[in-house]
Amino acid sequence: MIVILNKDVKGTGKAGDVVKVSDGYARNMLIPRGLATEATQGNIRHLEKQKAIAAEKKAEEKAQAQQQEAQAKAQAEAKKQEEIQSKYQAALYTYKTETLPQYQQQLSDLNAQYNQAQSDYNQADTTYQMAFATWQADPSDENTQALDNAEAARTQAQLAMQQAQQTYNDLKQQTPKMPVLSDFTESSADYSWGISDGSDADDSDGEDSSSYGYDYSGSDGGTVTADTSALESALETASDELAELQSDLASEKAIAEADSTSLTKEEKEKLKVTDNLSELDAKSAEELVKEGKKGITAEFNGIISKADIKQGAAVTQGMELFTIENTDKASVDVTLSKYDYNTVKEGQSVEITLGDNTYQGTVTKMSHIAVQNEKGTPVISATVSIDNPDEDIFLGVDAKVKIYAASAKNVVTLPVEVVNIGKEGSFCYVIEDGLVTKRNITTGISSEDYVEIMDGIKEGEEVIADLGDYTEGMEVQAVPEQTGEDADE
Repeated sequence: MIVILNKDVKGTGKAGDVVKVSDGYARNMLIPRGLATEATQGNIRHLEKQKAIAAEKKAEEKAQAQQQEAQAKAQAEAKKQEEIQSKYQAALYTYKTETLPQYQQQLSDLNAQYNQAQSDYNQADTTYQMAFATWQADPSDENTQALDNAEAARTQAQLAMQQAQQTYNDLKQQTPKMPVLSDFTESSADYSWGISDGSDADDSDGEDSSSYGYDYSGSDGGTVTADTSALESALETASDELAELQSDLASEKAIAEADSTSLTKEEKEKLKVTDNLSELDAKSAEELVKEGKKGITAEFNGIISKADIKQGAAVTQGMELFTIENTDKASVDVTLSKYDYNTVKEGQSVEITLGDNTYQGTVTKMSHIAVQNEKGTPVISATVSIDNPDEDIFLGVDAKVKIYAASAKNVVTLPVEVVNIGKEGSFCYVIEDGLVTKRNITTGISSEDYVEIMDGIKEGEEVIADLGDYTEGMEVQAVPEQTGEDADE
C-alpha cells in the first residue's frame, strides 16, 4: 500500500514522504496511530498544494526579510549622511561666523601694528637725519651723544618694523581652510579643520577673496553636474542584492511549480507583486542616478549673482548651490512721499529710465505700512514691475521712475518748499494786510516741484517763500523781484 507519512517514522521515512509499505503494516500500525494517510489521488493533490503554499510562504518571508534589511541599511545610511551634512553645515557656519572673521580681525590688527611701526621708524629716521645735520654743523660731545641716541632709536624702530612685517606675512600665509563636505565623509566621528600651511592660498595682492578659502573657479556658465559616484556605488550594491533575491525567488517558485500546478490565481499574483516591488526599487535608484548625471537646470533665465558651492564638492538634497537673478522679471523698488501715496494706485502706468534705456512698467504692489527714510520722514514703499525687460537691462542700479498718477490743469500751485505740514494739516505763510499771516490750506496732487492748492490760497496772493527771521504778525512789505537791467543797477 502507498501511504503519505504524517510524522517521521524511523526506518520508513519523514513527514510528507509518499512511501510504499505492506498492507498489514499500514492498516494495523501506521494509519490507526495517525502516522500515515492512504495515498489517494485527492490526498496526494492536497499534499502537493500544501507543499506549494509552504514554499511560497517561505519565499515571501525571505523576500520580506531581505527587503526589510535593505530598507534598514538605506535608513542607516541616510541617517549617517544627515549627520555628516549636519556636522558639515555646523563647521561651515563656525568658519563663516567665527574662524574667518577672527582671522581677518587678527590680520587687520597686525597690519595696523605694522603701519604704526613703519610710522615710528619714519619718525625715528627723521630725528636721526636732523641730529646728523646738527652734528655736522657742530660735532660737539653733546651733539655726538644725541646722534648716537638717534641712531640707536632708529635701529630699534627698524627692527620693530621688520618684526611687525614678518608677523603679518606669517599670518597671511596661514589662511583658514574653509571646510568642504569631503572632509566629513571618510569618518563621521572624527573631523578637523583650521589653519592651512598656506600652500593653496592666493597671495597675489593679499585682498583676493580666494585667499580666504573660497574657490568659485572653473564655472563656464553651463550645466553643473553633480557627483554621483556614491549613488552609483549604492545602486550597484542594490542591484546585486536584487539579483540574489530574484534568484532565490525563482528557485522557490520553481520548486513550488514542480510540486504542484494547482496554485490559485491570487497566490501567483502575490509572487509577481513581490518581484515587481524589488524591480521598482532598483529602477527608482537607477533613474535617480540618470537625473543626477543630467546636471542642474534653472527654471528661468538669469544671472548667477552668488555661488555657495565649490567645484568638485559633493552635494546633497536641499543644499543651496547658487543664487540666480531672474532677467525675465525685473522690478524697481520706490518710495512715495506723504503727498503722493494717496494718488498712486496699483495698476498705474510707469516710465522707468535706466541709463540711456527707457522701459514701460506697472505699479504692482504698494505697502500700507510707512517707514522712515534716512531723514526721518515717513514714506511708503512700492514695487514697479518692468513690463518687457530686455537683455540690455541693468540690475542692481538706480533708476528714474515717473508714475502717471494724476493730472490737473488750470489750478493754483505752490512750490513744494513753501508748503508746511502741521498737526492740523497743511499751511503756508502769506502777506495779509501787510502782516505775516499763517494760512491753512488744502492740497491736491503734487509733483517733484509743485503742490496743487485746492483751497486756502487764491491766484495772485503773496506767499512768503522763506520766512527767515520773520515771525507771524510782523509787518512786512512785499518787494517785486528784480530782473534784467534793474537787477544790475
